[in-house]
Amino acid sequence: MKIFEIDYRRLVALLLPPGLRKSRMQAWLNALVYPVQLLYNDFKANRRNNLYRISITPQVCFLEKAINDRYDYVERRIRIADVLLKEVLFIYQRNENKPLMLYRRSDNRPLNLYLRTETNSVTVDFLVLLPSGLRYAEDEMRAFIDSYKLASKDYKIQLT
Repeated sequence: MKIFEIDYRRLVALLLPPGLRKSRMQAWLNALVYPVQLLYNDFKANRRNNLYRISITPQVCFLEKAINDRYDYVERRIRIADVLLKEVLFIYQRNENKPLMLYRRSDNRPLNLYLRTETNSVTVDFLVLLPSGLRYAEDEMRAFIDSYKLASKDYKIQLT
């Protein structure tokens, strides 16, 4: 917005009466205004950071953009992926009286057995896939992701 664009050197020159517009007077007034200029530059940097922060939403594309901007700005290799979940298949003992038919190869119906981590009992909603050579602090990355993700979503950081 133009409302936040202020040129203090020009403002000093314009507010100075024409009879006093000497180079020495302007230099003195610019020196007096310099601390205000420093505060103004800090304000502009903070405003730019805040505008970036509110532009990031919990959507996957924006979350991925924010993580790549922070940890892998040049190559942008960090990805967010969904967890691939398999259907749970329980195998019971005989004394539980819950039969499960296992098929033969001749039935041409394969039966896949999965680990608990591969089934619907997984408690994560998405995976953050990091390249193997990336340097990062896990606690800092978790805090960064937690600040942007939805509170109800869980994730796991995984090296690829």
